[in-house]
Amino acid sequence: MSRFGGGQVLRAVAVAAVGLGLAALPAAAQVRGVVVSRADGAPVASAEVRQLRGNVRLRSDGEGRFTAPSRAGDTLLVRMLGYREQRLVVTPERLVGEWRIALEPLATVLPVFTTTMGQRVIRASESPRSVTVVDRREIDAVAAVSANQLLRQLPGMQELPAPPSKTSISIRGFDDSRVLVLVDGEPVAGSLVESRDIGRLSTIAAERIEVTKGPSSVEFGSDALGGVINIVQAAPTRTLTVDGVARQGELGREEASLGISNTSGRVGYRVNGGWRQSDRVTGYNAAGSTFNRIFDVRSDVRVALGSQWTARLDVQGSQERQRFPLDASFNGFIDNRGAQGFAEAQGPALGGHLRVRSFQQRFRYQYRQARGLLPIRGSADSVEQQERQQRYLVAYTTVVGRHALDLGVQHSRRTLVAPDKVDGDSARENISEVFVRDSWTMGNVLLTAGARYTASTLWGSTANPSVGLAWQATPALRLRSNVARGFRAPGFKEIRYTFFNPAGGYEIVGNPDLRPESSVSGSAGGTWAPSRRWSLDVEAYRNDVKDLVDWSYRGDNAAGFQTYANVNVARARTQGIETNARVNLLGAEFSVGYDYLRARNLSSGLPLNRRASHTARFRASREFGVLQGLAGDVSVRYTGGAPLVGIPAGAPITGPVSTAPGGIGRQGALLSVDAQWRLRITPTATLSVGGNNLLNQRPALWTPAFDRQLFAGLHIHWAALN
Repeated sequence: MSRFGGGQVLRAVAVAAVGLGLAALPAAAQVRGVVVSRADGAPVASAEVRQLRGNVRLRSDGEGRFTAPSRAGDTLLVRMLGYREQRLVVTPERLVGEWRIALEPLATVLPVFTTTMGQRVIRASESPRSVTVVDRREIDAVAAVSANQLLRQLPGMQELPAPPSKTSISIRGFDDSRVLVLVDGEPVAGSLVESRDIGRLSTIAAERIEVTKGPSSVEFGSDALGGVINIVQAAPTRTLTVDGVARQGELGREEASLGISNTSGRVGYRVNGGWRQSDRVTGYNAAGSTFNRIFDVRSDVRVALGSQWTARLDVQGSQERQRFPLDASFNGFIDNRGAQGFAEAQGPALGGHLRVRSFQQRFRYQYRQARGLLPIRGSADSVEQQERQQRYLVAYTTVVGRHALDLGVQHSRRTLVAPDKVDGDSARENISEVFVRDSWTMGNVLLTAGARYTASTLWGSTANPSVGLAWQATPALRLRSNVARGFRAPGFKEIRYTFFNPAGGYEIVGNPDLRPESSVSGSAGGTWAPSRRWSLDVEAYRNDVKDLVDWSYRGDNAAGFQTYANVNVARARTQGIETNARVNLLGAEFSVGYDYLRARNLSSGLPLNRRASHTARFRASREFGVLQGLAGDVSVRYTGGAPLVGIPAGAPITGPVSTAPGGIGRQGALLSVDAQWRLRITPTATLSVGGNNLLNQRPALWTPAFDRQLFAGLHIHWAALN
């Protein structure tokens, strides 16, 4: 002992103890882990896990899980495109149980989701497409009660009404049936009777709204020529939560909603109901006879069937009444009632992840007339038109090396019941689809390729491929490009429906020989985000569409009425550039976006109707340390003047600008300022005041414009303590 100091003895004892501890470990231990995103805790599939001193290199599976042979003291490198890589040391504790590894998303890729193949939820970092996400915070900030109020503010998107009672959102120049609108990956009701109205869609229970721009038929199927709008409902909360909103304002605005959510044991649920009404209907500014009222209910139940399998039951319904003037004496009435829901189960199977879903939908449409403020039974087209849809999906995801594969099959049955409108009073269609998609990660490069084959008993078949590339050039710069083919299948009305208007002296008949509309789109862009405080995104795009369905004069019938048929006659092209910048400065968040659009009908050489070449948006939001919390949001939206292409002179189908010189008029530019202030008065209650169109802008021939609207509201949010 005389040769060693006391400190040397202690160090020798410690080294021996550590050596004995390591010797007690298994000679060939294993690390079991799960890779997740630090932003939201969701699993990250196909993340690379590599042992720095050894030959171990593998990928996480579809659930983010991996098992790697390792020993205490080894260093693992975990990386995934779109995330900061991590070097982690294996400790004895991490050889027991499951190791949770949270990756930090890069600023160039926001940690958002997009629902794609087979309703699988993936991140924007796993896709080269342009995806815009409006989260719940922004929904509340603009007091948006319907989806159109939110989406019309985004650059590259315009609200295009279809009087008397519908509104749609144009994405890069294409709208209505050429933009697919979904709720949790399933189509909204009304498409079979051409009653698509995005203003009908409530934001209650919505966690976010995703907008995918450009053809997306590989991922979503038909109708995704211009893009896809997907409203995603929030999952049940972990604790008992009650949420309620009440607002009242000018132009007859009244609305209220109430929701309750909780998770108990293996079962989570959310139930929301809402009601809203106003004295305005899309396409009309007249007061008195215009009226719109909608009731909504949504429910969501999720059950953990075991350690990894889950089940979900989602049911929702709505009822709508619209009233609008037909002339000085009569009012028109539209009553819509819809219900839909799905049941699904998902979990690990066959070395991957399996999802099975069954979807059912019902919708009823009825049009009537009256001199007063209530419809008269038996008036006008009082017979209900009905649509029914069923969809059945089996989708499978697996990770093979650097490849994340999605494949599946989907079968749909659709029925339209329209007495006196179609032969036999009804029409049916069966659709079968097969899809596959591969995401291949090679270091800092992501390559995606996919295809979907669709066969219909109504119009035939089509195949649509896509390919995309994303390159994480540096942690601050991400470049992307995508080429895709999309299609829109001709609908029941275009193929089988006959519309007769004796007062107008014309009829429109269906055409069973119609071909699907098709498009080819290309885009290239990038995101530069040197810090979390600011970023810049730029993307150029072009979309060429052929075989557009339009009506064409086919002569007079035996009774002397002019007859028009739906035919594949038109070609169109939209192209442009989108920019968006975001910065956090002086405690506030600012964003500014601009879109230039050139939209042409290549068959006629004329511009596409109501498509403005210039749109822009500026938004500022800030929270102040006043009382228990004060927040303010201001949004300035500019939509430039747009061409109004009228109906050719002498046609029986008239429009508001059909008499303009050359058949082309000009819609005025709109500068709309919206603002809202929210003050938290108690831990559970927040007061709000705000206004839409504060400058009271009413541009010439701008159909959806309305007067200034001021409003006030109260938001109650209560959550039980853990």
